[in-house]
Amino acid sequence: MERVTDGASRRRVVLVTGGAGHVGSHLIEELLAAGDAHVISLDNYSNGSRDNHIDGAEYRFGHTKDIDTLVPETPDVVYHLGEYARIAPSFEDVATVYDFNIVGTFAVAEFCRARGVGKLVYAASSTRFAIEGDGRHQNPYSFTKATNVDLINDYGRWYGLPYAICYFYNAFGPREVGDGKYATLIAKFAALHARGETLPVVAPGTQRRAFTYVKDLARGIHLVGEKGLGDGFALRAERSYSVLDIAKAFGGRYELVDGYPGRDDVADDPRRARDELGWRATVDVMEYIAAVRER
Repeated sequence: MERVTDGASRRRVVLVTGGAGHVGSHLIEELLAAGDAHVISLDNYSNGSRDNHIDGAEYRFGHTKDIDTLVPETPDVVYHLGEYARIAPSFEDVATVYDFNIVGTFAVAEFCRARGVGKLVYAASSTRFAIEGDGRHQNPYSFTKATNVDLINDYGRWYGLPYAICYFYNAFGPREVGDGKYATLIAKFAALHARGETLPVVAPGTQRRAFTYVKDLARGIHLVGEKGLGDGFALRAERSYSVLDIAKAFGGRYELVDGYPGRDDVADDPRRARDELGWRATVDVMEYIAAVRER
């Protein structure tokens, strides 16, 4: 097992797939702030950016399906965030979704099993729980994410792989992508508002989301990696808002448009993250929007 040493002391090796992405880059900041790990990012930059690189981390370019070649070290912890991560475009990008999320994640699970990695932390999607448990069949993205939850739970059962699975809820905050088909809602609306343009709200607009601040998410993922075991760590703000609520908070004009509205709101139970890890969201999206408008 290859480890990284710093003088006479031993540092842990931590791998973050998708470390150049929105959430991944904030997770790397969390890990580096802890000060006891050599942090490696593996990212194919399909949605990540070199502008998100954090001083002190090591960055490697590549697909997760090639993880065994690209990462000769044996990490103490693998945080697996490096997947295709948008719902609406997944209908058009189904081959890419399958490649990144099924092929890539299988390779990550096998890497962890074969190398004896100390823990695999998987960033799953809350869409799995939508519409009375049928959320996995609503779109290619949700299907692959739910399938990977099954895979990692089974690797724990079959091979004794130590793992923890957390569920993201609509990350917002610094380093969001605001343009293009991978844009997130808050960043997209902020960019349009700054240009004085009309905000497009996919009808009916009443669909609700538990928008969760990205630094809170990163802190939660780090806690899951340090203390969590097993499935079911929901990282979500306690309060949810409709897309119309968000548009109105920005002020200005908005219009209802046709499109894929996504899932209904998911009321997954956040108590495990709160009770076992002491995690809570600290920033409300409405406070964030108010600060954005004042800039």
